[in-house]
Amino acid sequence: MRVVTPERMREIEGRAIRDLEIDGLLLMERAALALAREIRQEGCRSVLAVCGVGNNGGDAYACARILHLWGVRVTLLPLCGQERLTGDAQKNARICARLRIPSISLDEVDASRGYDAVIDGIFGTGLSRAPEGIFARAIDWINGCGAKVYSVDIPSGIDGATGRALGGAVRADVTVTFQWAKRGHYLSSAPSHTGRLIIEDIGIPDPPSWEGDAEILLEEEARALLRDRPRDAYKNQFGHALLVAGSHGMAGAAVLCATACMRAGVGLLTVCAPEQSVVPHVQSRLPVAMCAPLREDAAHRYPADAGQALLTALEGKTAVGYGCGVGRAPDRALPLEAALHSRLPAVIDADGLYHLASRLDLLDRAAETVLTPHPGEMARLLGRPVADPVEDARCFARAHQCVVLLKGALTVIAAPDCAMTFNVNGTSGMATAGSGDALTGVILALLAQGLSAYDAARAGAYFHAQAGLRAQALYGNASMNALDIAENIRL
Repeated sequence: MRVVTPERMREIEGRAIRDLEIDGLLLMERAALALAREIRQEGCRSVLAVCGVGNNGGDAYACARILHLWGVRVTLLPLCGQERLTGDAQKNARICARLRIPSISLDEVDASRGYDAVIDGIFGTGLSRAPEGIFARAIDWINGCGAKVYSVDIPSGIDGATGRALGGAVRADVTVTFQWAKRGHYLSSAPSHTGRLIIEDIGIPDPPSWEGDAEILLEEEARALLRDRPRDAYKNQFGHALLVAGSHGMAGAAVLCATACMRAGVGLLTVCAPEQSVVPHVQSRLPVAMCAPLREDAAHRYPADAGQALLTALEGKTAVGYGCGVGRAPDRALPLEAALHSRLPAVIDADGLYHLASRLDLLDRAAETVLTPHPGEMARLLGRPVADPVEDARCFARAHQCVVLLKGALTVIAAPDCAMTFNVNGTSGMATAGSGDALTGVILALLAQGLSAYDAARAGAYFHAQAGLRAQALYGNASMNALDIAENIRL
């Protein structure tokens, strides 16, 4: 499923109308019909259509006309006169007038009229400044009317590119958007305004190229990225991962990451960790994993030859994961250089990202690398706060030739060639300690099995989110924890 920016949508739609000679009025009719069907399906008998000045207003007029012809009691609330409308929007407003669909002004509208539904057709995805005047008043009225709100394309007042509320913004129950989701549906405050998002095909052909556009994986697409597991398979066919994780007081990070890695189908897993403070916990909680114990002194410091011990552990492996709970003190963390100087695909998380921030030159390596920062860790890598999660992830991935998985309610996975995937699944219950360790384990397993860094990151994010939804169903959003997520990985 594709996600486009408003600018890109205008470009694709303009090409369809200009070059392919698809009538814009036909596209508006299909959009209005899709919205009308959704409203009728909910059994709404009394509808108020709030109509703005652009094509969103035209969609609302067209939808009002269709509902009227279906026998629904419809009232129009135009926010401007017909003389301010142009093109297809003006045509539909004139048709509504000729059909004598009742119309009222904002000053006349009364919430006590008992509308079942309100159509928000005030602004579209191209809004770039805060609503003012009658438009701001209409948004306030919609938010207080108590009826079910259906927004056309995007809730009015939301920036279609960034998802930010530009002042007052409609809080919709349902948003019906057309052909493809827009980037702004998933960013910033937009998800709390959008309600249930419905994407309707209105017959706009795909562009010649999707370069620069994002994708959202559906289950069938995510599963298609996984390796086949033939009946006569054996463990070595599915990789041997090395996980460098854990330190004194952080053994749980190694257990969580290793558990998720084994659940994600890796053939063999070796955990390289301190022999006293971490290894016993891993072997007792996850006996299916092997361990490469590292000597530590009474103060839990590594000896001078710890880097060589890590190099030895890397031999014969197919991927390496570094960072979950390894610690930040230089004398208590294995050298990141040893992991990244290998020719193995790598996933770096947590404390590994802390060490990497001052050594970005280590990303210049012969193998693929996945970074999995949250916004704070991304800010450290950038040397400044995250301004735009999409563009910051994309630019960093391109500049440093790595895959960036920037975690959040919207997870952005960006590849060096500008390919990009959004993960919008999951639950707020996944915002819990150790959730990122489980994600790293899934990605490590997929890397070890031979997936490319980009495919491992985007498939890993998808299946990690699905595990979160299973954990939520079992334990509830507040009670679920990261171990529940790790144990519910299902590939």
